[in-house]
Amino acid sequence: MALSDGAETEDLTREAEQPRVPRIPWIGDKLFYGWVVVFVGAATQFLQGTINQGFTTYLGPLQRDFGWSRAVLAGPRSITSVQNSIFGPVEGYLMDRFGPRIMSVTGVFIMGLGLILFGLTNSLWMYYLANVVIALGTGFYGMLVMSVAVNNWFRRRRTIAQSLMLLGWSMAGVVGVPAVVLVQAAFGWEVSAIGSGLIIWAVGIPTSMLLRTKPEPYGLLPDGDSKTADATVAAGRNPVDTEHDFTLREAVRTRTFWFISVGSAIGNLGMGTAQVHLFLHLEQGVGLERTTAALVWTVASLANMPARLIAGFLGDRLPKNHLMGFAITMMAISVLVLGVATTARMAFVYSVLYGIGWGVRTPVMNAMQGEYFGRTSLGVISGWLQSLSLPLTIASPVLAGYVADVQDSYRTTFIVVAILMMAGAALMFMAVRPAPPKRPEQRSTAA
Repeated sequence: MALSDGAETEDLTREAEQPRVPRIPWIGDKLFYGWVVVFVGAATQFLQGTINQGFTTYLGPLQRDFGWSRAVLAGPRSITSVQNSIFGPVEGYLMDRFGPRIMSVTGVFIMGLGLILFGLTNSLWMYYLANVVIALGTGFYGMLVMSVAVNNWFRRRRTIAQSLMLLGWSMAGVVGVPAVVLVQAAFGWEVSAIGSGLIIWAVGIPTSMLLRTKPEPYGLLPDGDSKTADATVAAGRNPVDTEHDFTLREAVRTRTFWFISVGSAIGNLGMGTAQVHLFLHLEQGVGLERTTAALVWTVASLANMPARLIAGFLGDRLPKNHLMGFAITMMAISVLVLGVATTARMAFVYSVLYGIGWGVRTPVMNAMQGEYFGRTSLGVISGWLQSLSLPLTIASPVLAGYVADVQDSYRTTFIVVAILMMAGAALMFMAVRPAPPKRPEQRSTAA
């Protein structure tokens, strides 16, 4: 009896010493905290998505005010790609080392500062400096950090969790970007940029404080499962017990890692070219009004939202490489349509196709990395996958702008990009789940 009482007291002491997740008013313990992480990620994606997608809306006003060429205006997007690629592995390591909360609060502060500097721009060097600061903040407060955080809190429901988080990015296109355009029209691009920086500070800092790295230190399990849950609960889904944790060294030795890296880099060309130059192409190439061009992007974001939810449902049930191949194929077709577009109707066809492909691609890509390579080193593995896309992500926005300056058209660029993206889709179809890593202790046991 004494032994039993002692064991019970020890368990209670251990439970009392265990850290607890923050209590959310009106929710308490009714909701698995992983969904709070998803909500914070969605808020983050809305803020960052408004800035990222809204970048193209600033190019026209800047060109009118300063007379800079399209290649020069697109330069900061290449700088962002350089920073993301160079610092991606570092950010991944820091994410694994310090967790999402410290990373996000740091990123929010830097990003807000960069936007305020952007609003004060009066020369080319200041334009580039502000974008360098914004890009640095984006790295700490961006997709890599949030996708790893969500992956750490979910396994069986990983893709739907990623999809719900990324709805914030979709809402940015529906609400955030049109709001930026309206503020630019009413008060000027400078007020729009400075106001965006202040809003990011006001919203981003308190929400980032709610982030936590993994469920286990708080006595929880991924997906909110109980410790006594029967393994058959996972029947029909990706079983938790089949997930294997790869180190970075083990991951880069697999063909799958390189298929994903190269396929994603080529598949992202549509974002580095068509998305960056969209407003300039629609206004100057197709001849649309600025408000109509904004509506084209809004439709892409609207199409994106149901696509994300459907991808979340299918991604936890179907092979993720097949869904990725489909998504990039859809995006390639959309870029081809945009390249030959001469009317508003064709522009809206682009927006629907692009929105669907884009909506499927991102949540499945994020979840694929967690499913294929596990959680232990996911930050640094994701960082390297991001980094290895360096050459294409640097060159594509500036090269597209240069060709457009020479030919006075984006047509050739978009057609070539669409063909290359189809090659990226083929690589994604080949990116099957890698075999578990063979470690020395496993080989000795087998012997």
